[in-house]
Amino acid sequence: MKLFAVIAGLALLAAAAPVWLDAQVPSNWNVAASALPAAPGPRDAELAPGGRCSAALRPPSTPEDRAAVRKGWFLIGPYERYGATSVVLGTASADGMCRPNAFQGFVFVDGSFVGTIAPHPMNARTDASLSGLGLTLVNAQDITASFARYDATDPLCCPHATTTVEYKIDGTGSHAVLAPVSATTSKNSP
Repeated sequence: MKLFAVIAGLALLAAAAPVWLDAQVPSNWNVAASALPAAPGPRDAELAPGGRCSAALRPPSTPEDRAAVRKGWFLIGPYERYGATSVVLGTASADGMCRPNAFQGFVFVDGSFVGTIAPHPMNARTDASLSGLGLTLVNAQDITASFARYDATDPLCCPHATTTVEYKIDGTGSHAVLAPVSATTSKNSP
């Protein structure tokens, strides 16, 4: 019983803890010349070829896709490119409805990894998860992304707010890095 109380208390603290999206200018977790992160393991058999959720995946078709797959990611969503900038979405697992869990967005410039869109992998239908798996490449240097904002009273279908983050690619060549430059939260319609 004590263990349950401790776990419940930790869950409440985690739910009340501020997340990276709470800052008007989020701290940058990306650093120049960082390596593409490996997918958290173990590999989800539901996403493997022939698995129950494998139809939600796309095959690798670009060098950026292949780099993510080599690191253990399953590819989801569309491949997007604007000029020299491309975005690849990858997931490590799926929930019972084949929604992505432990997913992340990877940004590349001229084929070189420049950063992730969040400081850690996200789970569908949780606070600070990418909404609808969508990112917008505004141009070759600017990206926007929308994130679901849940609180303890929100039903899983309907986060109470959305935070839109604007990013800029700073630098060039091997010194380029993806940096969040602003975060704006707005309430969702009931």
